[in-house]
Amino acid sequence: MLVSRDVLERPPVDRAGDRDPLVAAGPSLRILLVHEMFAPDFRGGGEYVVLEAARILQARGMSVRVLCAGDPAMRAYEGIATRRLRRPRHMMNLAVASVARAARDADLVHTFTYNAAWAGMLGARLAGKPCVLGVLGLFGQAWLDMRGAIAGRLRIAGEHVLMRGLADRILFLSDGSRDVGVAFGADPARCRVVPPGIDERCFAPGAAKSDTVLFIGKVDVRKGIGEVLAAAAALPHIPFRIVGWGEAFGEWAARAPANATFVPYERGPAAFTEFARARLFVLPSHAETFGLAVAEAMASGCAVVSSVGLPFAGARVQAGDAQAVTDAIRRLWEDRDACARAAEENRERAKCFTWAAHGAGLEAVYREILAAPAAPSRPRR
Repeated sequence: MLVSRDVLERPPVDRAGDRDPLVAAGPSLRILLVHEMFAPDFRGGGEYVVLEAARILQARGMSVRVLCAGDPAMRAYEGIATRRLRRPRHMMNLAVASVARAARDADLVHTFTYNAAWAGMLGARLAGKPCVLGVLGLFGQAWLDMRGAIAGRLRIAGEHVLMRGLADRILFLSDGSRDVGVAFGADPARCRVVPPGIDERCFAPGAAKSDTVLFIGKVDVRKGIGEVLAAAAALPHIPFRIVGWGEAFGEWAARAPANATFVPYERGPAAFTEFARARLFVLPSHAETFGLAVAEAMASGCAVVSSVGLPFAGARVQAGDAQAVTDAIRRLWEDRDACARAAEENRERAKCFTWAAHGAGLEAVYREILAAPAAPSRPRR
């Protein structure tokens, strides 16, 4: 999942017009969001999704507070109230008592994977409040590539336990992520899919497309960088542009073929321009909960080669299949008309990914939970 850090730092946007009166018809809700960090602290797309959720919920008339790790002196961001605990983000799951205290004045707790998920669920249970678990990451077997055999299996086991957790509803960003969650033990009756949005002000086609194949994301095994570089080596006449970050960025760059240019990721307009200029985007990721970078490429008028389960035009490939990635890129590169048609189709398809729809979906789930009879084991206060 990709996002420009510039999005986290831009001036607040008046989104009162995004409010859907048909959904936001009940009394105002008090929502406590629990995550390991919150803007302006940032590590990736998860923080972007949480920030945009807070923005749109507040625009819909709800009272939103965020509990996270960070500097306690910072008590708000863009008018969103925050309580930051002075602890490492990896230790947020120990903040159960803090969540319980903060939840007393909330109607509902919305917590997120990974490092604050259990604190959110257990804290909500102690406070007698309903809880929603938002799944920002669910990687399954990809953990083995990322963490090795022992640590990877522990991570997979942790995901299985998390999917059987205490949340009243589990929110997934895509149908594919939901399917993984159900396979890991999530109760289908508690699962809902609420896709995120993209910022239409930032992602649009450029005046002219350049002849490049673009990859943007963290440069690691999970994102399929090995398959991308294998395709570049097999297609030396096609320029590849790898825009990314990560601990292994330099290592991958050192062994890349001559036609693959590595560019350190820069936030803001530089990232938007990369999308706008490319005519073909590739992301053969081994595991994604949604794939924001694919949606952003679609909105930017790119044909897409990816394993991500979004409804894009271009070529869908199997994760880990370097030959399929190579063949798909070759076909679209040589058939410029097909590439252009896919790009235009993607622009239309991307229009369904809006934050207004995300906010309406969240509120519908919240009100569904609150309208249900309270479980005897979880008395409301």
